[in-house]
Amino acid sequence: MHNILVLLRKEWRESLRNKMVLFGALFLPAFMVGAALFMIVQGQGVDIPGAQAALFNTALMYFLVLPAVIPLAIAVYSIVGEKEQQSLEPLLATPVTDLELFLGKALASVIPALVITWASFGLFLGLSIPFAGGVPPHVLTIPWLAAIFGLTPLLSLTSVGITMIVSSRASDARAAYQFSSFAILPPIVPLIIYSTRKALVSVALVGVEGGVLIVAAVAVLAIAVRLFRREQILTRWK
Repeated sequence: MHNILVLLRKEWRESLRNKMVLFGALFLPAFMVGAALFMIVQGQGVDIPGAQAALFNTALMYFLVLPAVIPLAIAVYSIVGEKEQQSLEPLLATPVTDLELFLGKALASVIPALVITWASFGLFLGLSIPFAGGVPPHVLTIPWLAAIFGLTPLLSLTSVGITMIVSSRASDARAAYQFSSFAILPPIVPLIIYSTRKALVSVALVGVEGGVLIVAAVAVLAIAVRLFRREQILTRWK
């Protein structure tokens, strides 16, 4: 645990120096909060039940996109950046194991993504009071809360796992950045269904997606850990 905590501090220190990472961590949540608030305000003025449900579901989707997208820049940079700065080689001389190194880099992406997502949701609730005339009745419900606090960790873990696989197998920085964008597709595709439903998201739907994401996250992380070998990463980058 001590080694992982040291890695976390190191990863976060380096991420704060990257302007692209900071831009994505600040601009995207602000945009998503504004878009979700707009959907909620529009939904309250719609009398058609199907249209109102679609707008509310779309608002929820914005918050579920954040934990899948935010970790990408941090996760891919954690490997590509190490190699470009020639700081990955010194790690081979440390007592940190491959598993500890993987967990440190993965958690360095997942934890900020979850904190930013939940903070964005809190900001959304606060802004909904003056702009929407109070917190909408469909927001603080079991389906919404289950999705926000139950699905987001799974979405983030799946996204980070795919990104770590891509980054560890890529042969150059440009390929790593390009292919890492595909990591958001598996988590986001089910979320698009939310915006097309004519009924509000239910506990059953959240539970089904949660079950699928648990299997996907475990499978992806297991493959990522198996493929994550520091010596092989260095060899592929030579």
